[in-house]
Amino acid sequence: MSYWAPGRAPLPWPVRLDRAARRGLAETRFLVRGLRVLIRPTVGLLVTATLAATLLHERGAPDHEAPSATWAESFFHAYQLLMGQVGGALPMDPVAAAVLYLLPLVGIFFLAEGVLKLGFTVFRKGDHPEVWMSMLAGSSKGHMVVCGLGTVGFRIVEELIHLGEQVFVVERRADAEFVDQARALGAEVLIGDARAENLLRSLNVGAAKGIIIATNDDLANLEIAMDVREMRVQIPIVLRLFDQRLAQKVRHTLGIEVSLSTSALAAPLFASAALCPGVVGTHRIDDRLLVVIEFDLVAGGGLVGRSAGEVAGAHQVTVIGLRRPGEDWITQPPADTRLEPYATVQVLVDGARAAEIRSLNQPSA
Repeated sequence: MSYWAPGRAPLPWPVRLDRAARRGLAETRFLVRGLRVLIRPTVGLLVTATLAATLLHERGAPDHEAPSATWAESFFHAYQLLMGQVGGALPMDPVAAAVLYLLPLVGIFFLAEGVLKLGFTVFRKGDHPEVWMSMLAGSSKGHMVVCGLGTVGFRIVEELIHLGEQVFVVERRADAEFVDQARALGAEVLIGDARAENLLRSLNVGAAKGIIIATNDDLANLEIAMDVREMRVQIPIVLRLFDQRLAQKVRHTLGIEVSLSTSALAAPLFASAALCPGVVGTHRIDDRLLVVIEFDLVAGGGLVGRSAGEVAGAHQVTVIGLRRPGEDWITQPPADTRLEPYATVQVLVDGARAAEIRSLNQPSA
């Protein structure tokens, strides 16, 4: 299933073709595996045909004077009967005659069994989610794995899908709130416990681009991260932790490239938004907090009429987004872009100077 989010650029054709080819390979592998369910009915048909042909060869003559059928004729007659093609004279022998009556029923039974089993196995992937997901992931390369589909996990999936990534999600609860929504976005969702090592292996984490562990349980997140490391899989791990001190220790002791404390990420944003209206994002570099402020340019204000580069040089801010009325956002506008009244801008600035920048937007008295 594919999904194009509003404003999302279509994936390049080579990427789309590669994913289609890999999915086709997974479909083929799943079909081949499904064909194994035909072994029992096929063997049953062969054994029945052999026994019936032997009986017809030995005792299938319609009368005493008629010659016995050859082996080829006997097998062909048995095959016809098993396929429901009834015809020819009845054998004189009552046992052989009874077999002729029963063979079409036996053939229908084995054929129906094979068709039903094949249909349930191949065309109902939902009844075999682990097998299908394993084959699909095994045919994938450079995909993202997300563990946990709570509110945070779903927002992560949304962003990854918007960025054009192929996403596999592991969620423990089948009735979780965002399971259906994630699937509608195009993510592959597997219901199971990510702490089960075999489950992670089935998602081909060795060929993944990265794994994001975002359940609501710190201990479960740590266990999953350690399992990935024990697999000797060298992929980036992003780990969600509520305990900031634990997050710092994990970064240095477990060799995990990134470990993020949810509270540490949220606290600066809440504090900055309370002190300066319009703050929509934060980023910390050591002890320095940078904030992203969004506001509408006021006619007559100190920023209107100046270029983005001029404002950046004079006030040590970076204009990272500009949206004129009725138009889409321009990200990273060129330095010579003029700031016009009533346009909306987003600027990156030191948190200590956020209020100062907003005051520059006001008309001079």
